[in-house]
Amino acid sequence: MKKVYSLMVCFVGTLLFSSCLSLAPTTISRMASLDGYKYFYVTPTAERSSVTGGTYGSKGYVYGSTKSNSVNPADLIAGYMMNRGYVRVPEVKQQNAAQTMIINYGDGNSREGFWEERAVEVTIQILNGETNELICVCRADDKGNDEAKAITRAINKCLDEIFLARP
Repeated sequence: MKKVYSLMVCFVGTLLFSSCLSLAPTTISRMASLDGYKYFYVTPTAERSSVTGGTYGSKGYVYGSTKSNSVNPADLIAGYMMNRGYVRVPEVKQQNAAQTMIINYGDGNSREGFWEERAVEVTIQILNGETNELICVCRADDKGNDEAKAITRAINKCLDEIFLARP
C-alpha cells in the first residue's frame, strides 16, 4: 500500500511540475547607443484578443461566464515611449530621420501548458530611422491564461530592459 501511495505521489508531482511552462530570461542585444534620439515611429500592428471563461453548473442549472481582453502592441509601445518623453511621428521624415527610432514588434513561439496556461514570446527591434541599421533587439516572454495580458507583460519586460536597464 505504501508503494502504491508513493507511486501515486510521484505521478501526480510529475504531472504538475511537467505541465508548468517555463519562461526563458529576457535577452537583449545592443548594437548602438540610444542616446540622441528624440522621435519614434512604431510600425502598425493588429489588435490581439483573448477570451477566457467556462460553463459551470449542477443538476438542472447551467451557467457560464466569459471575459475578453485585447491589446494592440503598437499602441502599448507608443504609450510607453511617450511616457518616457519621446515624440511619436506618423512617418519618418528626412529632416529628423537621424533622431528617429523605428520600432518593430513581432510575436511567436506561443506555447500552451496545463490548465489553459499560455506562454507568449515577443520580440522588439529598434532601428535607426536614417540608415535602417539595427540599434537593439530584445526578446521576452510571459505566461498566463489570458494571451492579451501575457503579451502586455512581455512587451513591458522588453521595453524596461531596453530603456531602464541601459548601460
